Amino acid sequence: MHWAETFVGIPYAENDCAQFAARVQREVFGKHITLPSQRAAGYRGQSAQLVNLRDDYATPTDDPIDGDAVLMVGRGYLNHIGVFARIDSEPWVLHAMRNAGHVVLHRVRDLPRYGLTLEGYYRWR
Repeated sequence: MHWAETFVGIPYAENDCAQFAARVQREVFGKHITLPSQRAAGYRGQSAQLVNLRDDYATPTDDPIDGDAVLMVGRGYLNHIGVFARIDSEPWVLHAMRNAGHVVLHRVRDLPRYGLTLEGYYRWR
């Protein structure tokens, strides 16, 4: 079983997507990511907060490895984060998805089915 599969099904109520990504970093990769305690409200606010913090926490990469951050656009706003996983040579994203109600594992190529578009991959600092 791939490490990412152990998180699938965890209820969303226990995590928002950013807290979940930080949890995976801590539990699987031994990195301690301290996120701001205040979360912006609404899609526009979340998008602005992600854009403002993105460069403080990560560096863009075109060659993602397991554990890298995956930023996604939903409803026209950059407002969602997941964790990259390569499974059987294919790129996947593990993320806490509010409308699914739990943590899910999706192929990157399937993200548009769920109303998401890949913004980019980022290596945590």
